[in-house]
Amino acid sequence: MNEPTLRMYVDENGNYNLRENLSNDSNRYLCLTGIVMRLETHDELTQRLDELKLKYFGSKDIILHRREIISGKPPFQALKDNNIRSNYNDDIIRIIKELRYGVISVVIDKKALVDRYTLLRAQDPYALALEYLMQRYQYWMQYYSKHYENVMGDIVAESRGGREDRITKETYRLIYEGKGYIGLNNASKYYSSKEIKLRKKKANIAGLQFVDLLSHPARRYILSQNHLAHNLNPTSFEQTIVQILVKEKFRRHSGNIDGAGAVFFP
Repeated sequence: MNEPTLRMYVDENGNYNLRENLSNDSNRYLCLTGIVMRLETHDELTQRLDELKLKYFGSKDIILHRREIISGKPPFQALKDNNIRSNYNDDIIRIIKELRYGVISVVIDKKALVDRYTLLRAQDPYALALEYLMQRYQYWMQYYSKHYENVMGDIVAESRGGREDRITKETYRLIYEGKGYIGLNNASKYYSSKEIKLRKKKANIAGLQFVDLLSHPARRYILSQNHLAHNLNPTSFEQTIVQILVKEKFRRHSGNIDGAGAVFFP
């Protein structure tokens, strides 16, 4: 296989379980978000995040994770100081705005999926989300290969271990081979690997940490566009991220974000 020039780092928000109480919004949605960037851009991201970690937490070995950052749990306890938090937010926003990358995010409404197709006939929401994500990523690569230069890409996601990793690998392989729900065509012309790359959190991969910071704002934008964000409590910091994504980072088709870089199903 050819070496990739692009890479998409993927974060999962929610889960694929259809047998939960789907009337509870915390269970209702599965979101997969991917950030697409050149490999050399990831080198820049790694350097900038290392500098940020050293500045605020004293070690570049810290793994950035949105939930712990928000609560200020160790090793992020320095952020309990409002001034330090404000400076940290400014630095993160600067990276989010200045770095060159694109965003594709897919939200599956599991309740609507079951309501429409019944539990017995509803498609696997994770497989659906991954296929929509891979399809849009391939459209992106096709566009750039036609108008600018030939590109090929691969995908890196966080390893969750055991059964989940096996499901992720098999789901990716079926989609790559055109055996998914939608039917991905000519994947081998654009994807540099038949396999998805899974990496553990402790590997300290900048792209996986970066997409973790962006996935919730991307999800909130998609839900708000579909009038389903009534229970969310956004901060001004998160809203600033949403505005950057909408203005500059979401994939567009004919100028439109919805359905191109921000996908909602069904």
